[in-house]
Amino acid sequence: MQPTAEWLKTWEAKRELTLAPNDLEKYFTDKEIGGVEIDQINMGDVSLPSGKIFVNDPLGEYLAVDKDPYFLETPKGNFPVTASIVKYEDDGEVENLIGCVKISFSNEKPVRYEEAMKGIELIEELQEGEYFGFSIESGLATIVDAEVKDDFVKFIDEFENKGNDVNLYDDYFNALFIENAKNNPKYQSEEGDWINWTVPGTESKAPIFQAGFGEGIYPAYFGYNDKNEIIAFYIQFIDAELEDSEDDEEWL
Repeated sequence: MQPTAEWLKTWEAKRELTLAPNDLEKYFTDKEIGGVEIDQINMGDVSLPSGKIFVNDPLGEYLAVDKDPYFLETPKGNFPVTASIVKYEDDGEVENLIGCVKISFSNEKPVRYEEAMKGIELIEELQEGEYFGFSIESGLATIVDAEVKDDFVKFIDEFENKGNDVNLYDDYFNALFIENAKNNPKYQSEEGDWINWTVPGTESKAPIFQAGFGEGIYPAYFGYNDKNEIIAFYIQFIDAELEDSEDDEEWL
């Protein structure tokens, strides 16, 4: 569903309020942000045949009930996905958390980042320092194209209809995460933190990955060049600069 003319008018008027509070590209070029140690890993490609992006929790009914992709379209094709790893210390043990995820459409560096919108948000209520974001309950997130989403949802429905005792993660995804952790162990737990999943019955890629600290509401952003072209897409799970200022001893 395309946003109404009234919604677009309000969005244009409030567009400055949708800007990311920090330079997201630093998560993919630097090794430290605000004293917090970070690194980067490649997670393969994502398939975007239509350029209409959904970001949501891959488990449960979240994708099935999500009818609206972000209203701005990206370039179409297969594009590399990178994760920024933020190093967090908890009771003396270091955790490698996925702090930010990026899809690159160009080698250019964005000049600004604006929150990705569906065109149905209560944009008139947006205040400085706020964002709308998307909700994660399982601790996992996925990026999937509108043309791939139906096959994704169809697989989930068919798998879960096999019986009352079927659990999509335990009985299917868990083994894939463990196998990927063995093949790509860098910064992954033994149980795995990400997979580059080929949706069954298709050749389309839809990466699935741990969402920062897990359950929560997280923002996604489009990165623009100076020609106002979308050149990147970001999901921010952890604001390392904010976290570092709040609790220095827990960040490496």
